[in-house]
Amino acid sequence: MIRTILSVENRIWNSFLIFLSVLFIGFFFAIGAVSGYFAELVRNQPVPDYKTLSRDINDYSESSVGYFAGNIPIGKMNSDLIRTKTALKDVSPNLVHAVIATEDELFYHHHGVVPKAVIRASFEQLLNEPQVTGGSSITQQLVKNQILTSEVSFARKAKEILLALRVEKFFSKDQILEDYLNIATFGRDRSGSNIAGAEAAAEGIFGVAADKLDIAQAAFIAGLPQDPFVYTPFTKQGDVKTDITAGVGRAHEVLQRMYDTGYISKSQLDAALNYDYRSHFAKPQKSAAVDYPYLMKEAADRSQTILAKLAAQQESYDGDTLYNDYMAYQKVEYEYSRKLYGSKSAEEIAKLHGTNLGTLTGHYKIFNGLLQTAAHRLATGGYKIYTTINKPIYDSMQHVAQNYTGYSPDKIVTVGSSRTGKSGSVKDPMQVGSILIENRTGRIISFVGGRSFQQSEYNYATNVPRQNGSTMKPLLVYAPAMELGLIQPGSILPDLPYKRTINGQVYQPTDYGSTATHQIYHGFETARAALAQSDNVPAVSVFTRLNSVTGRAPDYLKKMGITTLAGSDGYNISAALGGIARGITVEENTNAFTTFANGGQFVDAYMIDKIVDGSGHVIYRHESAPVRVFSPQTSYLMVDMMRDVLKYGTGARLPGSLQFSADWAGKTGTSQDWRDSWLVASNPNVTLGVWNGYAHNEPMNPLTYSTQTRQLWAGFANGAYQIDPQLMEPAKRFEQPPGIVRHTFCGITDEQATPMCQAAGFVKTDLMNVKYLPNRTIEALEPAFASPSGKGNSPSHTQPGQISGFRIKPDFLSTYFPFTDLQSADPALLGKIQK
Repeated sequence: MIRTILSVENRIWNSFLIFLSVLFIGFFFAIGAVSGYFAELVRNQPVPDYKTLSRDINDYSESSVGYFAGNIPIGKMNSDLIRTKTALKDVSPNLVHAVIATEDELFYHHHGVVPKAVIRASFEQLLNEPQVTGGSSITQQLVKNQILTSEVSFARKAKEILLALRVEKFFSKDQILEDYLNIATFGRDRSGSNIAGAEAAAEGIFGVAADKLDIAQAAFIAGLPQDPFVYTPFTKQGDVKTDITAGVGRAHEVLQRMYDTGYISKSQLDAALNYDYRSHFAKPQKSAAVDYPYLMKEAADRSQTILAKLAAQQESYDGDTLYNDYMAYQKVEYEYSRKLYGSKSAEEIAKLHGTNLGTLTGHYKIFNGLLQTAAHRLATGGYKIYTTINKPIYDSMQHVAQNYTGYSPDKIVTVGSSRTGKSGSVKDPMQVGSILIENRTGRIISFVGGRSFQQSEYNYATNVPRQNGSTMKPLLVYAPAMELGLIQPGSILPDLPYKRTINGQVYQPTDYGSTATHQIYHGFETARAALAQSDNVPAVSVFTRLNSVTGRAPDYLKKMGITTLAGSDGYNISAALGGIARGITVEENTNAFTTFANGGQFVDAYMIDKIVDGSGHVIYRHESAPVRVFSPQTSYLMVDMMRDVLKYGTGARLPGSLQFSADWAGKTGTSQDWRDSWLVASNPNVTLGVWNGYAHNEPMNPLTYSTQTRQLWAGFANGAYQIDPQLMEPAKRFEQPPGIVRHTFCGITDEQATPMCQAAGFVKTDLMNVKYLPNRTIEALEPAFASPSGKGNSPSHTQPGQISGFRIKPDFLSTYFPFTDLQSADPALLGKIQK
């Protein structure tokens, strides 16, 4: 009996040992099989080193931020995802605890993977059961989001585990958690923008910094990553949803987990469960792209160009050369498409500019690619863009532009679609563009891009070239002519019929107010008076002589930063009156006028002061490079002549519209058929330029356009004055430099006065550049006698053969006043000068 019992026990024991052996062998076989399967799954996954992992984990987008002058934030640059990078030390412990309790309660105890959670998730996937948990630690989620894809497969999960273990080897728990909190997505913010990162979530959802989140707020944010767009409280428009129960319910789940894991007490749980989320959500707010659309777009465009130039330098190109060729290519394409050089090919046009079309094309493609890359970097690189724009003045100018009640009614115009080839009617509202520039530095203080970005996205201050009318006269005619000694402010000029044939067409300019049947002229007048009254014919006469002397008049415009000249612009006679093919922008025109305020030095206007990259390094800082265009003497004479424009000339009503007084010098301008109206004026501190007109080049009302321009200019100036009186009303005046004297001379020759010059009324006293003081006598006049018969042009009181006055010597007339047609002039305009 005993033997039987022992035999049974032995058999049971042996069976148990066999079972244990089989189980043991099976266990290790399973481990080997799983290990082999795991090894096969990760066979093609390289094992990254620290440098590679660090780069991949930290390679997440961060929104760039724009700033007004004085480091005042404008807001996030427009991008698909708003993200603000923040350090873990700047995140509330409440949020840290909420995330750990919800996502990975063993975070500080595991080495990257929680086996139990992985096994549970694997069984759920094998059995096709609902995924209650992804089985992923915070480390695994970081790996999945930053290195792998969101693909659901054993292969991806195996790679995730391998890389998570690797990450834990190289990085601390705090580093991992910080990266996770910066890459997690949190739905939408109060502007309706997609957001990522704890800082953007805290500011965008509750209007507080990440380190100020309380328990209830932290729980709400920590619950969002599971399903951001279900739980987010905001709509795409930035309004709070009518039903927020999903998000609040998820927050309550997080709070319970925080209590269960010991992060909060029962009393804290109860208080947080009663939190009124709706009343604590941040108030809906427009994004910077909505509040400041013109500014954000302009800052982005300029920053992209800067970043592209910097990238070109890194690729061993000269960034400026590449950019200049990029712009030159577009200019050649414009000239070719508009047939500005007749039938010449693009290749021939490029050669006219001293370059090669192939080179331009290649550089255009390279720089265009760099611009696209720069745009992506700007949207995702976390740059800080510091602009020169004064926020209060900018806001004031926008208010004036948007609330001005004097605009003319919208026009209805017919436009064709390049896409469909069909035509249709659209509204064409009157537009305005303006810019305020600090003379000495070139700093753009403010600008107005248009009446409304929603109405038109074109920036009429910086990007829309328009014909600049008579504001061209100081830039292209009078200042260059004074620089070369051809005229002085007191020089006598003929405002008389001018007639010449150009390319088979007769060119006969007249003054403002002329009609087809009634031409207006004013006879002989000084350059000072001609500019003040904006008479056209004297400007054309001077430009004709200027062209014959230098042949390079446009070079002055180019030195003053005007880049939009095309074809024969600047050489053609109509350019003296602003008649150019493409036009120039408000920024370029205004910036050019600062040259006179700067004593003849051109300082290029700029809006981007500096750019700081995501690591805090200043990668760009603006540096001015003044260009000498005119002498200080020429510049002061030009300023003094433009003072008269605002004293008794075409801008005489402006000072009375201002709430303050300053030493202003400026010029008005109108293009043909009243399509563009301009006013640009400088004081010793700033230059303000204004343009108004219609986008589709429709003519304005000739009775009201100048009043509209003046009122807008005054509105912008008065608004800026209310904010910064010292800027707009400097105590100093334009200072007369050495080398200028008041002198008496013969105005028709600019030389010493003669008896005949005195008798004809041509002796003038005015400011002169001592470099061109008269040192000789030139007689431009000769006696004019009545005809022997007593007829012809002899005055009725003059006997035949007697002196009836004076006439201009023919050789002087052809040299100094070419194409002036005295024979067609009204005798009443000639005074003592005979035909």
